[in-house]
Amino acid sequence: MNPFKNWSGPQQRWWLLAFMGLFGFFFWLGYRYIVQVNSDIVPPPVQEPIPPKIPRQYSPNDTLLDLKLERDRERSQEAEQVQELLDKVGLSDQVRKAAEEELWRLTQNAAREHELENLLLAKGFKDCLVTIGQRMVTVVVGANLQPEQASTIGQLAAEVTALGLDRIQVVERSR
Repeated sequence: MNPFKNWSGPQQRWWLLAFMGLFGFFFWLGYRYIVQVNSDIVPPPVQEPIPPKIPRQYSPNDTLLDLKLERDRERSQEAEQVQELLDKVGLSDQVRKAAEEELWRLTQNAAREHELENLLLAKGFKDCLVTIGQRMVTVVVGANLQPEQASTIGQLAAEVTALGLDRIQVVERSR
């Protein structure tokens, strides 16, 4: 049973036109509503980017900073050489394992050096350099130290590196 079977052509067109007009009207109302809602949203103000804080400015006489840069450059070269070795195909398991251990040691030493330098900075030692080797830890401090300060530095280095005090060297850098 079709209720629209008695409709003639012009009557169908009129209802179709009315339906299309009603549909368009509601579409327009929805569009206006969305525009109104979105216009109420205020975007946050744009802030100027904050430049990164540079701990200190470089000066040509700053040998401690030069030493840090040289240490990091050498460590990067070592890590790159080990990585090149690891990238080679056909390495024996023993060589691959030794190379992976060396890369891990380099990464851990860099992290410990950074951690110890930050701890020393927090303790008030503004200029310091930490170098962790296979047998020795060297801490260079840019200040004249009292015996208790040297002891504190040694204890911190021993805690961070898990090495004995006999393998930690604290050096005062004269200016």
